[in-house]
Amino acid sequence: MYWLILFFVFIFLLTISQLMLNMLAMHQVHINRWVWALASFLIVILPKIILPQINVLLSWGTYILCGIFTINFMIEQHRWFVTSKL
Repeated sequence: MYWLILFFVFIFLLTISQLMLNMLAMHQVHINRWVWALASFLIVILPKIILPQINVLLSWGTYILCGIFTINFMIEQHRWFVTSKL
């Protein structure tokens, strides 16, 4: 049951990431892949440093954003790898 829930959470995060990247591409906004990587770490680390006793809902929100930013980083990294002439 755990793996099924984890699978659906990943599909949800992947869908949100794709929608976010498509919306940004429609508005011709391109965010560097390393900004996504840095944001995925900072979105979890900074609130924990600033507020050690963080609310559970806010903590879950930062974890969800971390997942979205991490998947965006992986998508952009793959896009860069495919389009580069390595």
